[in-house]
Amino acid sequence: MNTKENLKQLIIEWMEFRLPKDILARQFDERLLAGKKILAIIGPRRSGKTYYCFQIIRDFLKDIPKENILYINFEDERLYPLVGDELTLLLDSYLELIMPKKNKKIYFFLDEVQNIQFWSKWVRRINEKHPEIKLILTGSSSRLLSREIATELRGRSLSFLVYPFSFKEFLNFKNIQVDLKTILYGKKRSQIKRAFNDFLKQGGFPEVLSEPMHQRVLQDYYNTMFYNDIVERYDVKNVALLEDFLKMEINNFSAMASISKMEKVLALMGRRASKTTLSKYLSYAKSVFLLFELSVYDYKLKEQMRHLKKIYAIDTGLLNAIRFSFSDDYGRLLENLVFLEFLKASKTIFYFRGTLECDFLLKEGKKIVSAFQVTKSLKNYDTRQREIKGLLEALGKYNLREGVILTEDEYEELEEAGKKITVMPVWYWALKLK
Repeated sequence: MNTKENLKQLIIEWMEFRLPKDILARQFDERLLAGKKILAIIGPRRSGKTYYCFQIIRDFLKDIPKENILYINFEDERLYPLVGDELTLLLDSYLELIMPKKNKKIYFFLDEVQNIQFWSKWVRRINEKHPEIKLILTGSSSRLLSREIATELRGRSLSFLVYPFSFKEFLNFKNIQVDLKTILYGKKRSQIKRAFNDFLKQGGFPEVLSEPMHQRVLQDYYNTMFYNDIVERYDVKNVALLEDFLKMEINNFSAMASISKMEKVLALMGRRASKTTLSKYLSYAKSVFLLFELSVYDYKLKEQMRHLKKIYAIDTGLLNAIRFSFSDDYGRLLENLVFLEFLKASKTIFYFRGTLECDFLLKEGKKIVSAFQVTKSLKNYDTRQREIKGLLEALGKYNLREGVILTEDEYEELEEAGKKITVMPVWYWALKLK
């Protein structure tokens, strides 16, 4: 069967396809669909990008005929090997088979389009020559999509990032309703706490939440990201070195990451690698949304770049499934989760490093507006003093009156050195975050 016949087969299958009934409505700015610009929906593998497409399509179908909507998944093996030039056949095949309504816009959803070589040239051509067609792309590589968006598609596209579920979305998925006014004192508190511990353990990847063997599924996710998205995509030759390096980075989550130290530790293990190679490996992991870096805050960009960055992982469930740990990492998992909740809420954050450290600074516009510490508990005297002093130093540095300490399940309000400090459970804060 040739390429055109394969494309026609996929088009017919789509027209016969019924959308799943269990599409969870997630937050989406419909203004992104207005106008002529291409919409790129970007995020890690299995984060729900396809279901975002289905959510949009479901809403479209209220007043747009299905003949005017086409969805193609470019991970379908029947399309290999397909290159950008052959994508011309997609439009030809569609128009030969389907009669779209002429007074309605046509929508093409191209899922995991970065798998097709030279895809961006075809997308640009369609965008320029066919104003009646709106293109919605998805991809699981920030680098490959952003590179084309910055060159071929410059000024022609908008990006929308999709991550695994936030805690609020997790509760919505579980059909658990919350009243913030009473949750700290009401009967549902214990139910929310149990749900939060499940969320911390399993993470927020949508498909995992319906799987009884979630750890095995998450391990498969990691292996696919490792081999398909990094090793194959970036043609990594020294796979063993990459594997050891990523294991070290993953086990170092919620902490400072030093490439120089990694280089020395790997050398002791018999793995010789340059700082340049290790920096590339880290950039690969970041490009597929496996790892993230958090910078120290400084008014001078040069100072920000000079300091070490902190490492966080895409999902606490994934961390639990793939890392090796013999210690109680609950506090670090809480910190990683807080980082992710900020990320999913599109907040701009940094960490503070002075005499002491403060885990997160929240920036709005040009100002630091809040500071946060994250710890399992303040019941230990030394921990309490360390967390409060680090927070107070950050509050003083940026002339802030109030700060927050996030814990597993403690709530209190403090006055320290003229500053108000609110101690609250991470789960409660996550539900309040907007």
